Amino acid sequence: MVYNVNPFLERRSEKTTSDQEFALVFSPKILEKLSGEVFKGGVHIFRSAPGGGKTTILRAFTPSVLRSFWRAKGSNELKESFPLFVERGVLDEQEGPRLLGVLISCASGYADLPPGVSSIDEGPFRALLDCRVVLRTIRSLVSYLGLSRLESLDTICLEYDEGSQDIQGIPKLVSARELAEWAETQEKRIYAELDAFAGRTNQALPSSRRFESVLWLQSVRFMRDGIPVAVNRLLMIDDLHRLRRKQRELLVDELTVQRPSIPIWLAMRTLALGDALLSQGARAGRDIHEYALEELWGGSKGMHQFIPFAQNVLDRRMNRQDAVTGNFSQRLRDQLEAEEVRSFIQPGIDAFRTAVQPHAKNLRYSEWISRAESKLVEPTVDTLFELFITRILVARDASKKQLSFDLALSAEEIDDKDSSSLRGAAEIQLHEELNLPYFYGLERLCVMATYNVEELLSMAAALYDGIIARQVLRKRSPELSPVEQEKILRDAAARRLKFVPKHHTEGMRAQKLITSIGNYCRERTFLPNAPYAPGVTGVRLSQSEMEKLQGNEKNLGEPGALLRRVLSECIAENLLVLRTSSASTARESGSILYLNRTLCAHFGLPLQMGGWQDVSCMDLIDWMVRGWKPQQRLDMGS
Repeated sequence: MVYNVNPFLERRSEKTTSDQEFALVFSPKILEKLSGEVFKGGVHIFRSAPGGGKTTILRAFTPSVLRSFWRAKGSNELKESFPLFVERGVLDEQEGPRLLGVLISCASGYADLPPGVSSIDEGPFRALLDCRVVLRTIRSLVSYLGLSRLESLDTICLEYDEGSQDIQGIPKLVSARELAEWAETQEKRIYAELDAFAGRTNQALPSSRRFESVLWLQSVRFMRDGIPVAVNRLLMIDDLHRLRRKQRELLVDELTVQRPSIPIWLAMRTLALGDALLSQGARAGRDIHEYALEELWGGSKGMHQFIPFAQNVLDRRMNRQDAVTGNFSQRLRDQLEAEEVRSFIQPGIDAFRTAVQPHAKNLRYSEWISRAESKLVEPTVDTLFELFITRILVARDASKKQLSFDLALSAEEIDDKDSSSLRGAAEIQLHEELNLPYFYGLERLCVMATYNVEELLSMAAALYDGIIARQVLRKRSPELSPVEQEKILRDAAARRLKFVPKHHTEGMRAQKLITSIGNYCRERTFLPNAPYAPGVTGVRLSQSEMEKLQGNEKNLGEPGALLRRVLSECIAENLLVLRTSSASTARESGSILYLNRTLCAHFGLPLQMGGWQDVSCMDLIDWMVRGWKPQQRLDMGS
């Protein structure tokens, strides 16, 4: 077996590895999250940021990969995967694949077609897609049947039912070989005409008046020795975002109107800020179904469901190397040791006493301070938490504007006020002031990935290098300490932001906007009374502000159009996470732009979502152009 030097560096495994290697590293946990609805007839759109797992899911249902799953069904690596494929009806334990998955990509060719070259709008686009679907279907059929060569197509005949009567652009040939040759010739002809198109006035490109390949795929019968084969079909079209917008809308609209009887999976990067895909008259949830992969892990238990999936992904990669033994999580220490904590104790005590010193003689806080001091007999990490929680509560009470009697607050009130958000605020303040490690352990690594597999692997690759370095240096413990993990992860987060200008069209402006949002969130997070516990990690545009942003140029002019482009790109590239905000009695609804959780690590912010601040479009435009500057007075938000 060939092992990778760093098995986490291979991001695009779905395209570059063999089918067998792909099957061994594929995590079946994602199959548990796919609804049975995706295997029913209709149009199903999968969205995510780059690296979210779209292409991985699609490739898993191609015949060659399904056959690899089937051949290796007895291996330890597939003891989880195989039963799930059988349960979904795409594999048979005895006979192999039971679903003909046809995968094509829009990554090249389609957007090259010049618009308006046909009397029928986008006719060449339809013609090119149709011949590619036909050709890919026949080639996939070879893998489905386990045949070794395309010459084996001579054993396959085609029959057509009544649904194919209206098909005009695809010939109703009986021979699978002859139809494959037609599709290949048609594709070459389109590109030959396209190469010669420059400077010509006649429109010679082949054209179709509608997408017929779906009608063909659901109506054709593949016969081998008089027996129908590959009865169940699935068409998968990847990289839909690579099409021109008009092409994308045309494709989705026409496929939806056709109401296909077979499942059609369309995969694309997340589009934001009004880029809708619903065709006219189509209803979401009936005619068209959309799945945001990040939201598959959503809900109150979202991260608890994502962590087992992420751990499975990491352990499967770990199994592809032999330099380090054990599971990935076993090499990440998730607790601070006593001697490590000791260096933070006295600075923590000093910080607490300095903060409460102005209130030391105030009867109102005497019991709170006494209780905190009593914890110092045997100081631990929990002691530091108690000190900083007390400090925050004193600051909150002292900042209240209403008059109050100077009666002593009971120590029990601290327990009544204690909460997970308050403890989170204390923990991030300990990190900020004392450098107590915060970004370490498998669970926080998974949170930092923001439900994105590629980001998970990127950070895991950096940690793996650290594990190898520790092993080479023969250090006493084989585990990475919390301090070591945090340094590695924050360095990786810094690189994430540093390379934004190189990877984005509006990279410099995006970097400045992200940096401004991060610094603004820091200011609102590290207030003494932690009013937005555990902290602020996003900004919100109210519905009124969103309407300005999405409206015509007269509202915000060219700066508004530029902001829209920057925000759309940041959301599409997983730098910002878009969430809706419901209306309440005190405010209108809106849209929250949370920082990617990896970027939260760069800015030293908590990893929980929830805390945000209202801003205006003009604020974001100013930050994007000039950068954020602290102000004397900022409005209070959520």
